[in-house]
Amino acid sequence: MKGGARTRQVLVAGGSCGITMITAARQIEDACWDRKIRVNVKVVNLWESQYTGEGYDLIVEMFEFFKDQKCPVISGRPFVSHQGEKELVNEIADMLQ
Repeated sequence: MKGGARTRQVLVAGGSCGITMITAARQIEDACWDRKIRVNVKVVNLWESQYTGEGYDLIVEMFEFFKDQKCPVISGRPFVSHQGEKELVNEIADMLQ
């Protein structure tokens, strides 16, 4: 990990696609690890709780939910369809670098 670098906070949020969200979180963690980016990825099922906390550097949403956030919010739909998934993971790592 980059010495002294701040740990980036990422939220992966969706609904009943639990395994997909966990897989997305793992892919983000792995891509960041490869680039020596410190990252903490939290997964939240918005059907169970809409409390997500705050202080995120990036939010990946599986469906449109977040409005007026202080951080970037991007669509995680490629994790569901698997079309463009690798490109999305690289885009996320680029954003966190």
